[in-house]
Amino acid sequence: MIAFSGSVNSHAVESSLNLLQAQLSDLSPAMELIADDIREMEAAQFASSGAGRGTPWAALAPSTVKRKHGAGSILVASGALRDSLTEPDSPDHVEAIDNLSLEIGTSLPYAMFQQAGAGWGFGEAVPPPAPRRSHGVPMRPSLVMTADRQDRWVGFVARQLESQSPLLSGAELGKQF
Repeated sequence: MIAFSGSVNSHAVESSLNLLQAQLSDLSPAMELIADDIREMEAAQFASSGAGRGTPWAALAPSTVKRKHGAGSILVASGALRDSLTEPDSPDHVEAIDNLSLEIGTSLPYAMFQQAGAGWGFGEAVPPPAPRRSHGVPMRPSLVMTADRQDRWVGFVARQLESQSPLLSGAELGKQF
């Protein structure tokens, strides 16, 4: 580990560092952009039956198609799950933003079984061949983290910091010292 220690004998440097620290303490504008982006990502997942961010979701079992009378797409019966992940006004939507964090998701308890699978489908995106000995739900993840999405979110934070702080702007860096 490399560590530096010392004291600052410059009021301008000290003031700039204090300003930077204050700006780093409230990232809520970037968190709001990330929340919007997550809802867009979820909408794309539902619109593409999972293909928007990876492997398409497993097809519905024949018994499910029969129960739904052929209507509705994968993971959409009433629309409650989709709406809870894409619509901030949905009664089941969970979203909390503070200065440094974001919590977003759904309060519907069955969502976790779709994300991770259950029974013979736990952790499996493709159902095993018949006959199956028990019930299960194949994994149909709606939240899929990709490197490009992570880079996008880091960009939201970086742009917020750059817009707030001359210290983080390359053109202004030399002028500060």
